[in-house]
Amino acid sequence: MWAVGNRARVLVDNERALVNIPGRWRLGARGRALAPGDRLMLRRGTHGWRPEPPLPRKSEFTRRASGPKSVPQVIAVNLDLAVVVASVDQPETPFGLVDRLLVTAALGGVPAMLVVNKVDLVPPERLDRWRTNYQGAVDEIIFTSALTGYGILELAKIIVGLVTLLAGSSGVGKSLLANRIDPSLNLKIGEISRATGKGRHITSATELHRLEQGGWLADTPGLRECAPWGMTQDRLASTFREIEELAPGCHFRDCLHRGEAGCVVQAVAGTPELPLKRYRSYLKLLSEAESP
Repeated sequence: MWAVGNRARVLVDNERALVNIPGRWRLGARGRALAPGDRLMLRRGTHGWRPEPPLPRKSEFTRRASGPKSVPQVIAVNLDLAVVVASVDQPETPFGLVDRLLVTAALGGVPAMLVVNKVDLVPPERLDRWRTNYQGAVDEIIFTSALTGYGILELAKIIVGLVTLLAGSSGVGKSLLANRIDPSLNLKIGEISRATGKGRHITSATELHRLEQGGWLADTPGLRECAPWGMTQDRLASTFREIEELAPGCHFRDCLHRGEAGCVVQAVAGTPELPLKRYRSYLKLLSEAESP
């Protein structure tokens, strides 16, 4: 459910317990760090529960940790769904960050959807650009207002019974959305800084919360930056659904869709099949990605 330092809080037979985590699971190449959503086999010892190595993961949401070294930061694992939360105002979420979060989910094998929050702050026509840009990128786009409750029931019905991650920058309303879905969570709510127009960090660590209606919800610290982990040039196209669908029509099988002869993707960029902002976002990420 939650891990920090050498302790983890786990659920055992519907009761929470603190478990000491072996050092090799926190650092070094011999093990892997525990993350919210990991499943463990536990044995009761003289001094409490003793963990066995974690069970295999079915999915994970992992970004590159900040800093000079290229190391992964695992946000959560064994997820059924990643809900990328954006806001249309106060602050307005850049499309580029949304794209990075969607790519991170896809690389980790996590199905994703988009929630566009704070629709009460803008006229309806301001939402059209979100529909146009992402209608081909995800199965579900839900427009919500965590303040008024608009769209909350629709979102709650989708995540019932699932292990769901809320991912987005600070101030987009993740914690308030979670409280609207399940008021018993009572998560702390942040404010928007008047000086920067950005959200303040309230959630300090990712933690899984059990939902009364069934399932689990992970509220994350705000992700103002997200460098997808494991992003290579040959894998990137498959994380953009529109490009993946178009790619079989390209002349070359290994086409990277950035100027090659006979590239169908580049030919349709700027049309409803592939919005120009999505294509430019792909090219930017491609320039950052590792060569195959």
